[in-house]
Amino acid sequence: MVSSTSFPDIQNHWARPFIEALAQRGIVNGYPDGKFRPDNSVTRAEFAAIVTTAFSQIPRRREYVPFVDVPTNHWAFLAIQKSYETGFISGFPNRQFRPSTRITRVNALISIISGLGLTNTVDADLESKLPQIYRDYEQIPDYAKVGIAISTKAKLVASYPDTKLLHPTVVATRADITAFVYQALVHLGEASEIDSKYLVSVTTSPQTISPTTTPIPNNNTDREYDIICFGDEVPGVLSLVCAGREYYRRTGKYPRSLLLFKGNSQLGIGGHLIRGALSYLDRSAVPPSIRSQYGLDTFGDSPAIYQEFLRRSGVYQIALDPEDGNTALRQMLQEVKAHILDNIEIESVIKIDDGRITGIKLNNGETYTATQFIDSTVNAELAQFAGVRKLKGFETFGLPNSELSVTLTFQTKGLSVARIKDVENQYLKRFTNLSDTQAQSWINVAAGNNSEFADSLRNSLTDGNGKLKTMYAGKDYIDVRSRALSIAYHGFRGTTLSLETSGSILDNGNVAILNPSTLSWNALLFDVDADQAENLAKQKAIPTPKMQQEMSFVGQWFKSLGAVEAIPSHELYIRHAGNITGVVRPLTGADMLSGGVSEEEALGSFSYHFDIRGGIKGLGDRAFEKGFETEALLHPQKPLFNFGIQHALVKNVPNLAVVSPASGFEGYASSTGRIVEFNCGVGQGIGIACAIALSKKNKLADISNREVREVLLQTQRLPKIYGVNYLAQAQQLGIFENQMA
Repeated sequence: MVSSTSFPDIQNHWARPFIEALAQRGIVNGYPDGKFRPDNSVTRAEFAAIVTTAFSQIPRRREYVPFVDVPTNHWAFLAIQKSYETGFISGFPNRQFRPSTRITRVNALISIISGLGLTNTVDADLESKLPQIYRDYEQIPDYAKVGIAISTKAKLVASYPDTKLLHPTVVATRADITAFVYQALVHLGEASEIDSKYLVSVTTSPQTISPTTTPIPNNNTDREYDIICFGDEVPGVLSLVCAGREYYRRTGKYPRSLLLFKGNSQLGIGGHLIRGALSYLDRSAVPPSIRSQYGLDTFGDSPAIYQEFLRRSGVYQIALDPEDGNTALRQMLQEVKAHILDNIEIESVIKIDDGRITGIKLNNGETYTATQFIDSTVNAELAQFAGVRKLKGFETFGLPNSELSVTLTFQTKGLSVARIKDVENQYLKRFTNLSDTQAQSWINVAAGNNSEFADSLRNSLTDGNGKLKTMYAGKDYIDVRSRALSIAYHGFRGTTLSLETSGSILDNGNVAILNPSTLSWNALLFDVDADQAENLAKQKAIPTPKMQQEMSFVGQWFKSLGAVEAIPSHELYIRHAGNITGVVRPLTGADMLSGGVSEEEALGSFSYHFDIRGGIKGLGDRAFEKGFETEALLHPQKPLFNFGIQHALVKNVPNLAVVSPASGFEGYASSTGRIVEFNCGVGQGIGIACAIALSKKNKLADISNREVREVLLQTQRLPKIYGVNYLAQAQQLGIFENQMA
């Protein structure tokens, strides 16, 4: 890192004075690119380095006990040693320190007061008043309540944007830590006070505690809302949050909002990312040349609400722990005072003459009314109840019965990254050794005894230079590049490595590393047609008995590799289940390749492959029938496009937005449009549009991209815009999509 007291990315940040003050003292530094990255999470090792620098005069209190996961050549070894000796941080059982684990806000505060000995010098008389100081008091762990009372009394606590919310279990950011540490220096008399409205005052007036899941009153008049979001997929939840915040910015009060969904909230809020445990997040894939040109990070400039969700969930790059994601979403909903109602089924919707929905009637007889509605179900279920026509399967390509595969994700416990890499390497060597008869027999089983398919499987194990395609392991994810593990599983299982033949496959895994011994696998695919995908979505995405049986075989196989257990998710990851029609402006693959909406209208930019994992069954045959023989049209160039909200707004139901893979996508856009990060950007815009429509009493469908963009500009949340027009390819793809439809 580099030392500086002025960083380009903190100019309008709430923690700027704290950051600059500590930077001047050499306690915190920036990164090589000159940025501070205030919203990045902080690991235990990084925290140790900061506190030992800030409080270098604290005497040694105990002997250092070496940690098994902190070798002497670890970059933070001396800081970790000193932080332990001075009592700032302790270890975990089995002599582990877990240096890469991200530290939470509550643990950071407890560590600071422990290291400074404030537990002996500051009275904890505020403990009984914590419920009046923090609305999320109930989320403070019991062991930390005395410590939080002391931290609050000592004026160490800063909380953005609302000082009445402690966010105790949210991972701490670099901004949080600088504020906590600076305030500790103030308490010690070693720094001057900084005037900040984000410092918690012990004179905070009493507040009513708002529970995470607010019960819905029985009185009919209390079932009237301003906004109802049906379905709890993450983009929809974040839409509701954005709507609440923007309405509050305009009016000084939060709208009456309700999250209504079919799933069981006790298993988590957040759809297929949380109950479906899809921990491996697909991120925007921006070319290096564009990143360099615009000064972008690895994944471009993500929507502000998505960045916040990742930060509060403790995501480093790719891996999302479902428990942390659930906590973050609940807290965000609580902050905008949203109600939550789960385990429901819709009986019908109530509409008026101009097509607007006025209410949703449930099968228990209850009716909930609202002014604006958001549908964030994977199959646009609310829209269908409202009479919106939806294309079945891939009818957008003239293939109404074809659909993408679904996934049952699972976690393996006790299987390390090193172990799975070693297992794969052994399989790769054996499968490419033609004299290993047992290994070759497994290939033949996986190939269904088809010699041509067997050769194809062998050839897929090496790259163009003849090198083995070993998996790539990043800090929090693994990309499996070969089919070695897949071949081995199907050899064990005695089934063909083909969705069409076997109905399910263990595919090349996208693996999220949740901790050193817990891996989350997006790999077990099941073949479904359009009707099956729709029915699964309607039935809460619950895995079928046949799917559960296949998972039991997967569990047996992973245990043979050294896993202690393999735990399937509660729900399926359903990639796609058709697309609605009749939106303000449909979005096609050709539109994406041409750069998307104009820069003057854009709410963000996004890039992702036209990814059709598991394949669109029949697409190649239909293309050939239509006279298209070029491979480029079946695997078009990756788009980099600007997006708006028009493809999510329904013309004939003008107070309804559909924020999901089922939005108004046509052609190849339906594959890229299923990615959560992209839909969260759209959802941020939809939430703002709902607030505009409510405050101005306008129809949601009449809100323009420009109106939303202006809000993003005013609130300094507009990301950089960098869509690219691949004109020739876009024209060619447009012809293809039109002819196929």
